[in-house]
Formats: sequence, C-alpha cells, structure tokens
Amino acid sequence: MRKRSSSVGNNNITLIIYTMAKIQPVIFPLNAGTATEMSVLILNFETSATTCTTYYELKSDEGTVLTNGNYTLTEQEFAAWGTDNEWVAECVAKAIGVTIIKE
Repeated sequence: MRKRSSSVGNNNITLIIYTMAKIQPVIFPLNAGTATEMSVLILNFETSATTCTTYYELKSDEGTVLTNGNYTLTEQEFAAWGTDNEWVAECVAKAIGVTIIKE
C-alpha cells in the first residue's frame, strides 16, 4: 500500500509518502510479538535537500507496533531514489537489518 500527496511552496516539499511492505518475520523477545510488516513514512524536506529522514515502524499481523525509529537516507541513497518510492523502503530495510518479501 502506498499513499502519496505533495505540494511545493517556499522551497519546501510537503510530501507524504507512506509505504508498507511485508518482511521476513522478526521475532521480538519477551513474547512481545513477531513483526511481519514494515511501514515507512518519508518526512518533509526542502527542494534543495540532498538527503531526507524517514520514520519507520515494524508491525505484527494484527497491526501492533513492535518497534519504530528514524532513518536518514545517505546522500548516495537520496540521489539514487528517482521516482521509485519502494527504493526508500529498501534503504530503510537494509539499514535496520530486515528483509522485504517481494510478491
């Protein structure tokens, strides 16, 4: 699932890109649960930006958030982004050590 909306003004991009991907299960300790989904939200950035920050969540099948955090794309990752928003999810997954399941 991907949602996208955008507007440009004052050199800022208000961009909401939300990507959800199935991941290989990640078991959390102390019976917290098993993550099977990763969602990634790309946070606002300026039009002159060379990088951007994301907010990610790892969730169970029931939608319970088991962990979350931020990841900032490197300049190289940002430059390679292009128009494929799945690229950002792949960068986050690699950085946090999870594997996206391709359907």
